[in-house]
Amino acid sequence: MAELLLGIDVGTSGVKAGVFDAEGRLLGLGRSSHSVDSPHPGWVQCDPALWWRGILKSVAGACGEARVAGRDIAAVGVDVLFPTIVPMAADGRAVHPAILYCDQRSIAQVRAIEETVGRGEYQRITGNMLVPGNCAATSIAWLRDEQPKAYAAADTIGFANTFVTSRLTGDFFTDPSMVAVSGLVDIGDPWQWSEDMCDRLGIDPRRLPKIAGAAQVVGTVTVDAAEQTGLAAGTPVVCGAGDVPVCAVGAGALSPNTVTYVAGSTDCASLAMSRPTTDLRWVNTAYVPRGTWFGIGTTSASGVSIEWFIREFLGERGPAGLRMVTELAASSPPGANGVLFLPYLQGERTPVWDPMARGLFIGLTSRTTRADLARAVFEGTSFALRQVMECTDTVAGHAVKEIRAVGGGTRNDLWNQIKADVLQQPLDVLEFQETGTLGGALLAGVGTGVYGSFEDAIAVARSAGGARTVEPDSSRAALYDELFDLYERTYPQIRDIAHGLGGNA
Repeated sequence: MAELLLGIDVGTSGVKAGVFDAEGRLLGLGRSSHSVDSPHPGWVQCDPALWWRGILKSVAGACGEARVAGRDIAAVGVDVLFPTIVPMAADGRAVHPAILYCDQRSIAQVRAIEETVGRGEYQRITGNMLVPGNCAATSIAWLRDEQPKAYAAADTIGFANTFVTSRLTGDFFTDPSMVAVSGLVDIGDPWQWSEDMCDRLGIDPRRLPKIAGAAQVVGTVTVDAAEQTGLAAGTPVVCGAGDVPVCAVGAGALSPNTVTYVAGSTDCASLAMSRPTTDLRWVNTAYVPRGTWFGIGTTSASGVSIEWFIREFLGERGPAGLRMVTELAASSPPGANGVLFLPYLQGERTPVWDPMARGLFIGLTSRTTRADLARAVFEGTSFALRQVMECTDTVAGHAVKEIRAVGGGTRNDLWNQIKADVLQQPLDVLEFQETGTLGGALLAGVGTGVYGSFEDAIAVARSAGGARTVEPDSSRAALYDELFDLYERTYPQIRDIAHGLGGNA
């Protein structure tokens, strides 16, 4: 039998697993959904046991659809939500819920770091903004300060790929994409923890996982994990990486002229770089080839905003709700009859970087309809994407020529068209959407020698499927330019009000 590779994708709301052959063909896909918890305003967490149950279900589903046995899998790779911290006991089980990338509970720890290290000094060393959630160190510090029993019980404080690979192999690793956004690193070398930063932030580096390349084999499937997953004991497992860089691998993106845009619960735009960017509106992390960096611009609540509107305004969920909101939005004209929406339901990241930002409808009148509100949500999330994309030329140092779009949000034709119109740029929507699972499988293939190089794996990804181009409607350019200008000017004028409301949430 030809070598089969398994990619496992652990996301915010679900797990997927894909079985691929060495040519990148998807033979079988398994899925499982899970929920996140928000026990207090600004908190976003998840029980990692749900991830593990989802992995077991998804791997079984993928192998079943591919009509292969788990023992036929040659190697396993993972892609995971990030940055997300997971405090774990020695057996790999979580001793506290995972604290997700969009969690805002560690604002007090941010202020403490500002006092001890200084915001400017922190950002100079780490190459990233000091914000809760997006900086893993603030979440670790919160655990230390507010949950000392859980902190003491944690043998290793790792990340989502640490949890997944430790449950498979029994050992604790993470990769440079996680390290680079941890706040515990010198951005020039994300292959080692910075003892100086750990000391200054009061975090014991001995409790952090070992560091390995995303495509590096970090162990093999244990007998216990084999019994649970159906994989063969001894199957190689590579370290894996954060979902954004792994999706870029699966999308075939290595060129600094190509932006990979992932439309999901949040929106992420990313591109490969030869050095870290000094434009801190974007996040610096590490890409898979050593010595390559990755710039990421990300919003906080794109898909989340659509789901929120469906749930709270339409009383629906799932595909029926998505069809309803899309039909409503399509019945309102471009510009939503003068209604503007700020999608800051979970604070905002690029380029606002304000955890206390709050969402807003503005322009309501007695004639405003639900259709106008729906259209405004689609347009507001597209304006947020434009804010991210307008940073790319500065980050890249040149005009970016191609946007390769993937993710669940790209399945909505109306939304794709609104985004292209707002950006006034074509979107190349990939026909093959399972780039997270494919990226994980390709990493496994690189790590085990199925592919001779990372470039060979990228070529396989490029051949996995074509793309359809969504062209912008130039007749809408002037309208959306005017509305985007209003969008950009609105939040700075209400920031103090938003902060006051946020303090009472």
